[in-house]
Amino acid sequence: MKILILGSKGRLGSECRNVLSHDHDVVSPDKKEMDIISWDGVIENLQEISPDVVINCVGFTDIDLCETENFAVRKINIEGPRNLAQGSARFECKLVHISCCDIFDGQKMMPQPYFEDDTSNPVSAYGKSKVDSEVAVRENSPNYIIVRSAWLYGINGKNFIKSILTQAIRKKPKIIRVADDQFGSPTWTYRLALQIRELLLNDGRGTYHATAEGYCSRFEYAKYVLDKLDIKASIEPCSKKNLQGAARRPANCLLENRLLKSQGINVMRNWKKEVDIFLKKFGEELIKEAKTKKS
Repeated sequence: MKILILGSKGRLGSECRNVLSHDHDVVSPDKKEMDIISWDGVIENLQEISPDVVINCVGFTDIDLCETENFAVRKINIEGPRNLAQGSARFECKLVHISCCDIFDGQKMMPQPYFEDDTSNPVSAYGKSKVDSEVAVRENSPNYIIVRSAWLYGINGKNFIKSILTQAIRKKPKIIRVADDQFGSPTWTYRLALQIRELLLNDGRGTYHATAEGYCSRFEYAKYVLDKLDIKASIEPCSKKNLQGAARRPANCLLENRLLKSQGINVMRNWKKEVDIFLKKFGEELIKEAKTKKS
């Protein structure tokens, strides 16, 4: 297959490029070469590249900033996916679009997860934009995969693991406070890229949840990472209300991979096992990055 990956330098896009390039012809233009908010640019590139699959990993993901940057959020998170959906329909290629747990309000009682057909009810501008992006894809593309995931981490881009390590190593603040009332499934971008590959191989269609198996609180997650890397730090649990920025966050971020399992194509693994492998492979690099990161 010929696969066009957008956002290939980002957290998930880079993993998709690395995983899929082994068996497929992957094209990964940067933003200057193909800007998804430009209708003419999307059409010209799709016509020239003629991909079988388009994977959209582009997104405005700063949740707090989304509360005030409405114009940019709509352009990137909604109009861009709509352009790709309409363009993909015109040139008869499959569109893979990435969404997230923030489309739900997180009010389900723990440990009840959210399923693919649960009603969305976002509590933030970011979550609302992701709902609208899904609608744009469904209404304009006859052949799409929407992949909802959560709590992504990887070696590229910003993530929770890097943030905790930076705070712990630099001792700023002296006491790290982490929410113990927000729950989710830490998901490695590499594993998610493998899941996307599996969906493509099996001609998946529709909306899928794809997160690691099992769950934890943010506090448990942070403590697990620091203990695994044998990093000493003063870390205390607190309510997410004491840490919340401009945007509200759902308390329950659990997604059940029900459709993947029913189709026999779920490759997601337990979050602890995945974090163990990730830290064993990249731990030294992550610590070095945290030590050298500018304030």
